[in-house]
Amino acid sequence: MLHITNKKVSGFNTQWASFHGFSILFNNPGDKCLQPRSPGMLDLVNDVNDYPALKFYAILHEGITRLNINFLTNQFLFCALPPSTYHVTLWGGLNDRHVTKIEPQYRSIVEKWLSDLPESSCNTPKSIFDLPASSPLCLKRDWNINFCFDGLKVWNNSVLVAALRPDENSISVFKQLCEERRQLNEIVHDRFNIDTDTKAYTPHVSLGYFANEEGAQRASNFVDEWNQWFSNACQDNLLSFNNTDIYGLTDMVTFFKAVDN
Repeated sequence: MLHITNKKVSGFNTQWASFHGFSILFNNPGDKCLQPRSPGMLDLVNDVNDYPALKFYAILHEGITRLNINFLTNQFLFCALPPSTYHVTLWGGLNDRHVTKIEPQYRSIVEKWLSDLPESSCNTPKSIFDLPASSPLCLKRDWNINFCFDGLKVWNNSVLVAALRPDENSISVFKQLCEERRQLNEIVHDRFNIDTDTKAYTPHVSLGYFANEEGAQRASNFVDEWNQWFSNACQDNLLSFNNTDIYGLTDMVTFFKAVDN
């Protein structure tokens, strides 16, 4: 807990650590989510307040704001993610943590590509992207899946998430996604000799990270109370996606994709 006594100080700004990698993300609905960064590259920048298709994200952000971000930071060392970067990951690919464990013949290629992000995302070696890019997870453009809010959760004493579940009309599609994801995990493991993501798929929107485990543990005691507002506010709202793309990242608030993805 941070105990602030100076009346001229109300809180602290988060500095996000470097974390380079790529993932398959659902493309957020509508045309208010991407903006040009440079020729051939688009940044993920959601406009959640003025776009109805992103109402689900707007509700989540309102809930965090109601809890008072400065209070969360001071009491739990909670670092809220900006709603402009809210997203749902379908599959996590290679990242910095994997480099030392990667099959030696690919290690130097992956290491250089990761270190050169974001510029390298426009000129990615085939061996890095070809497996996820050729998966039905990316190729199929009409998954048309809807997710419901399934509760706030603190995972791994690290992150506060809005857990999601498929709505009744999306259960069969969700099973298909999980199977395609399982197959992608297997072929990526066969090439790189590492597991880049978990076997089970647990869809969610990350709302922020805790700077240490102690803060996360203290916050866990309040999650049931916080859930009351979130559950009521989200109960009649769905988060809908049609398709996915491969996105690079350089930290927890910077996501981007090549224009031709």
